[in-house]
Amino acid sequence: GRFSVGGDRSCRLDVSLRLGGRPSPNGAVAKQQVGDRAESLAGWLVASDCGFSGDFAAEAVDMEHLSQKVVHYSVMAIALAIFQMRCYLWQMRHTEDGPSAAKISVICIAMQALMDAYDSFLHLCLGLSTQFMFNAIAVVALFKFIMFALLEARYMLTIWRQRRREAFDEGWDAVRRELSWLYSRFYGVLIIGLILIYHSLDHLSIIVLCFQLYWVPQILTDAYQGSRSAIAPAFVVGISASRTLFVLYLWGCPENVFAGDAYPQLPGSPSTSFCILAASLQGAQVAIMLLQQRLGPRWFVPWRCMPWAYNYHGGTRAEPGTECVICMVEIEPEAARHVTAPCSHRFHRHCLEQWMDVKMECPTCRAALPPIQ
Repeated sequence: GRFSVGGDRSCRLDVSLRLGGRPSPNGAVAKQQVGDRAESLAGWLVASDCGFSGDFAAEAVDMEHLSQKVVHYSVMAIALAIFQMRCYLWQMRHTEDGPSAAKISVICIAMQALMDAYDSFLHLCLGLSTQFMFNAIAVVALFKFIMFALLEARYMLTIWRQRRREAFDEGWDAVRRELSWLYSRFYGVLIIGLILIYHSLDHLSIIVLCFQLYWVPQILTDAYQGSRSAIAPAFVVGISASRTLFVLYLWGCPENVFAGDAYPQLPGSPSTSFCILAASLQGAQVAIMLLQQRLGPRWFVPWRCMPWAYNYHGGTRAEPGTECVICMVEIEPEAARHVTAPCSHRFHRHCLEQWMDVKMECPTCRAALPPIQ
């Protein structure tokens, strides 16, 4: 063949192809038997008039093995999605009574919703790019969409309604304004994030790492409010473990479905250091949240930075015969586990803590109660 180089000048191009192996530069090519399946394509090309030469090689994709990998990946991703749905349903039941949902960070849930929305969109695009495995990938996208649209978005609305109870009680116009404010900002961030991710695919690992900090807003919210989180420890551990496992597969397994066979290889994968960093971030966040449940929401805040908080143990000695109206058991005068509310009513500490998980008001006079430190 001949092709133009630099205007009217042309060069003769000699090409040699070989099926089943890589040819040698001298042109010696072994014959391919009729009916044999070509496992590779190799060749070289030379344009001696222009001083150009080069070679190339390509290997056949084992479609049967690739199909098995895609199916296994789909089963794993669906199983993790179902487990996460179960965790969310359990958490939603955990906070369905009383105002405890108001203690949960909207940003924390929104970050997880954004992750699942982006996962759903990316899986749908991957399924459309290789239609022979569209069904397996599309099912993953469907489960991610259900997770995002039916559970996480609904839970965000529940949290917002508990935080803005006065506005939601004003009538339909106020409810419509609140919903417009919440969803316009959420879906605006979703669309802007999609654009940014599309233009930053080479830095996808950094984006994924930033999304792994989704527990940080909850940690800061608990420390700011001074109250123990309403998020169940089992929910924290379950969500963290399942999301970390997914990241470890994508960036830790060298033979995953995104190894470059049919789907593009993820930037920076495989990477042991990235997996260690992602797992360490998750472990540190889970440890801090569990310690907040046990030691108090501000256990890591220095005393100099500690905001003012009411001291429930600063009251006088309980008088004999004083009863805790929550459990109807007499409070021992010498007991160190009783507390005094700002309205001077006394309770057992564990009784009042359980009461405040439902209502942040005195069970005797209905006065507002500050959180117990």
